[in-house]
Amino acid sequence: MERKKRERLSGKKTQGDWKKRLAESKTATPCIHKKTEREAVLELLCSVFTGGEFLHLALRKLFSEESYFDTRSRAFITRLSRGTLERYIQIDYFLSLYSNTPLRKMKPVLLQVLRLSAYQLLFLDKIPPHAAINEGLNYLKKRKLQGLVPFANAILRKIAQDKEQLLQKLEQEHREDAIGAALPEEIFAFLKRDYGVEETLRIAKSFLSSDAGFYIRNETGEGEKVLGNIMEEERFLSGEVSIQDFSSQEVGRIAHLREGSRVLDCCSAPGGKACHMASRLKGSGMVYARDEKSDKLHYIEENRERLHLENMEIEAWDARKPDSRFAKEEDKLDVVLCDAPCSGLGVIGKKADLRLHFSKEGVKSLQSLQREILSTVQSYVKRGGQLIYSTCTLSREENEENRDFILKSFPFRLETEKKFLPGEPGDGFYYASFIRTEETGQPCKV
Repeated sequence: MERKKRERLSGKKTQGDWKKRLAESKTATPCIHKKTEREAVLELLCSVFTGGEFLHLALRKLFSEESYFDTRSRAFITRLSRGTLERYIQIDYFLSLYSNTPLRKMKPVLLQVLRLSAYQLLFLDKIPPHAAINEGLNYLKKRKLQGLVPFANAILRKIAQDKEQLLQKLEQEHREDAIGAALPEEIFAFLKRDYGVEETLRIAKSFLSSDAGFYIRNETGEGEKVLGNIMEEERFLSGEVSIQDFSSQEVGRIAHLREGSRVLDCCSAPGGKACHMASRLKGSGMVYARDEKSDKLHYIEENRERLHLENMEIEAWDARKPDSRFAKEEDKLDVVLCDAPCSGLGVIGKKADLRLHFSKEGVKSLQSLQREILSTVQSYVKRGGQLIYSTCTLSREENEENRDFILKSFPFRLETEKKFLPGEPGDGFYYASFIRTEETGQPCKV
């Protein structure tokens, strides 16, 4: 008894004390390592450049898992990651001027550190150079890459010192090429083929101005340009407005809708166009909103619920697969919208990582997919009904050549078509509206 008393007085732990501490440790909140903003950006860049992930999906995953980032931090992370992706062609050019090691041979982590730090040094005047450099170097140290720190430090400090000369070099020597346009050579040449140098440079400039706001559509169908996070505003949450680009809103406006119309949007997610048409029907008729990927349907459902729309049927369906429900003449539809999967050249300003995925071979493959879908869904349109074909790309193969394919292959006449180039005033977009002139047949194989 006397010994235990002396142990308590001396501060020694008894067996009972350890049991109590063990029980407390099991209920204690675990210590969570919180990433810094730039650490999060570097991991995003590695997942996009090395892992092939799309930035908007990587951002969504990050903010879901790391919920401690507040609104300001999320905006900063988004700005840094998007900006580095937008400018990586120019950044890599500058890095190559100072590095004896080819960029393709660098460790991926080192390359992303150099890219992110150089972006801040060259294009974000409000960020102090020491912050842009030191946080990148600290990340290398955390990753046990201390040996690369002197190399990275030398390059970044040289870029910081030569900033004005580098930007002047970009303006004077690369005014009319892919580096000056901040586009991969393959995309620059592809656009130049169809639009010429001057227009391609204007398009490229608009891609770098994408943070100047975005468009919304209100309940009367009118569009306006706004800034900020509207998804947290009451008018968005209540369904008074929806996020939809200016050019994309045209589809809902040109659709020939009357009370009771039946409409198919065969490649619908996230559902902006389908919801627009359902809203115009004011509760009558039916809009069949479909998408091949079932994991995207929840975006359509979220929009439907937010807008309080009852005249929609949402379903996973491969648009290439014929649907017997629309086979008989009496079951055919008033309007079919085919907003087809495409190369997305018109929305590079919003999806900077599309720069990493473009290829001419990919365009031809997409054209084949688009024609396969069109060959199926065109048969659902009743005589006198409307087929709308649209994309958010700029390629002739996916737009005008598919227009000609429809006119040559099926009994339709062209009613109207329009192409929006990026910055006029929103995203790049194309649509063509057709009217069926004869009774429909079976889906056509291509």
